[in-house]
Amino acid sequence: MFSDIAGIRTALKERLATSLPYGWEISEYLKQPPTEYRSPLITFEFTRLDSAPDGRELGAGQVGAAIDLVLGSPKTADATGEDDVDQLALTLVQVIDAQSDMYWSTAEKQRLETGQWVWRIHTIVLTESKEQ
Repeated sequence: MFSDIAGIRTALKERLATSLPYGWEISEYLKQPPTEYRSPLITFEFTRLDSAPDGRELGAGQVGAAIDLVLGSPKTADATGEDDVDQLALTLVQVIDAQSDMYWSTAEKQRLETGQWVWRIHTIVLTESKEQ
């Protein structure tokens, strides 16, 4: 379980970075997508807190942090780029599946205005809420 909701983005970045293939980039905050990717890029969008994610009651002091992982491909916007981002998404899902304190529920493929394909993978990261 992640130890602190305040540092969830940094902890998630560190956790994923050790499990992903070499060369993937991770940005802790969702921002304007680049027009050109130099490597696979994951950005985080922290969307909500949940005491019973997917109907699973959590214990006292535990929180489910809903974080969308948005994954883009370095390939072009053509069919090759779409195939590439599909394979990258499968790799990322396998990394998530290997974690004991986070899981994914659904994933949606989207096409940005730039023509780039991305996958938005909806995850729940189990963490503790600590009093400040």
